[in-house]
Amino acid sequence: MNKGLILTTASLLVSIGINSQTAQWAVRPSSAQIENYGNLLKIRKGGKCGLSDMNGNEIVSASYDSISPFRNGYALAMSFSGKRMKIDAVISDGDYEVQPVTEDVYATRYMWFSEGKMPVRSNDGWGYLGTDGNMVIPCQFQVAYPFSEGLASVLLDDQAYYIDRHMDYLPVEVGYGNIVYGSTFSGGHAIVYSGESYTPKGYVINKRGRIVSNYKVKIESTERNENSDHSVGERSTSFDSNMQEMSINSIYSVYQDGGLYGYKRNGRVIVPAQFESAEPFHGDYAKVRYLGQNGIIQIVDGDVTADIETPNIEITNKKGRGYLRLNLPSSLEDAAVRVRISDEQGKEMTVFANNSQGTSRTYTFFPTVIPQNSVTRRHKIEVLSDNLLLLKKSCDLAFTIREIKETKTATTTTVKVPTNTNTSSSQKMHIASLSLSTPKATAKRANPKNNFFVTVSVINSSDVRGSASVSLYVDGKVVGTKGVSVRGNGSANAIFAVSGIKKEHYAKVKAALKEGKTSQEAIIRFLPFD
Repeated sequence: MNKGLILTTASLLVSIGINSQTAQWAVRPSSAQIENYGNLLKIRKGGKCGLSDMNGNEIVSASYDSISPFRNGYALAMSFSGKRMKIDAVISDGDYEVQPVTEDVYATRYMWFSEGKMPVRSNDGWGYLGTDGNMVIPCQFQVAYPFSEGLASVLLDDQAYYIDRHMDYLPVEVGYGNIVYGSTFSGGHAIVYSGESYTPKGYVINKRGRIVSNYKVKIESTERNENSDHSVGERSTSFDSNMQEMSINSIYSVYQDGGLYGYKRNGRVIVPAQFESAEPFHGDYAKVRYLGQNGIIQIVDGDVTADIETPNIEITNKKGRGYLRLNLPSSLEDAAVRVRISDEQGKEMTVFANNSQGTSRTYTFFPTVIPQNSVTRRHKIEVLSDNLLLLKKSCDLAFTIREIKETKTATTTTVKVPTNTNTSSSQKMHIASLSLSTPKATAKRANPKNNFFVTVSVINSSDVRGSASVSLYVDGKVVGTKGVSVRGNGSANAIFAVSGIKKEHYAKVKAALKEGKTSQEAIIRFLPFD
């Protein structure tokens, strides 16, 4: 009699992991550079940049050299012009309408609109651009500063003036052409210095241009905020610098493991560490760098669970199998999902998906390393979708090995290959010897669509690859026929779907090799999903 092995795992149900939330790709990784622009993304492709939503849908075409952040409701689309940035268009927040700029003007350090106007410059000097892309005050000044409280400070021939939106000049008590510096208005007041440039005197004026008081700080000692709004000291205008980004979502924290980054919520892993870099979440979105490329992940509600079911696993030729049930959130119902199971040495098991759709799926796995003795080993289970790692947990699998003598019964039949006395021994070695295992239910019950799955293993006991055609019959009616290719001294599965399982019943299931060379029968209990 031939001797074989049966490998069994101690009956247990291993819960691999439960998350109340998981993630999916909002924008799949690509070579494009991605920046978070609040509710939008700035995408750079081929040296040009544009805007898209969080799902990668184009909002503004990638045809500009630069796009400024949204501020006060607007952003600027620009192109390089020597060392300057030419303003090509104004983009409004919300509707993201692109308004072309009508004249050749260039960005300054004041890249925001205040009171509907923004300082810009051209070859003719400084002026003010409107939010519709048209010039509201022509370029004519030596320098122009942002509007505040209806007035703006401008410099012309080294003298400071105040203009309103109609380009009318404000009469100032200290006299025209005698102000060397005028700050931005704040709280109804501004600070001016008048007189000779080397001995100017400081005054506080109101919006009618009248002197309110002296300002006794020397001009060279005055703290000026010229990079923001041309204001002075504590009287500086606090312009809205909010770039209208979503606030950082502090619920999710970045953590590091083995040099890679992932996300946790309240100390619990939501997205396992797998990224080279990970930025904070803005709302439900976060920018990550994955395998050298940039992408955006999105938090979705729902559990990712994986349960290993371990009934007695019958095997021959040191091969065994187990079953895993996977549950996914509804947002991943149609997603392609891959399951990896590996031991502490990183050797992966062979894993087959019995059904690849829906939120409830089953998998069959085959150990590739068979222990010599009964042992409990640590294994790692990983669940991935679109190469995004959703779940990473460890579990212990207990293997029990016992040696038995194989007897020929009604349920085990070996295909016998006719012997040709004229065939050389080398020719005989190239004939596969195939047999079938008893049909088994892949899972305990049907899936939500009431499809039930039955697995039949084709076993190759020779050293060469073989192929077979397997048919499955349920209560005498053929369910389907599958072709399989089996490597030498290996096994391969033929998995059949039995549809319309609406009530519990027992059925006679028969699997047969082509031409009826060998067959196996079993009585299987069919359970509906409900």
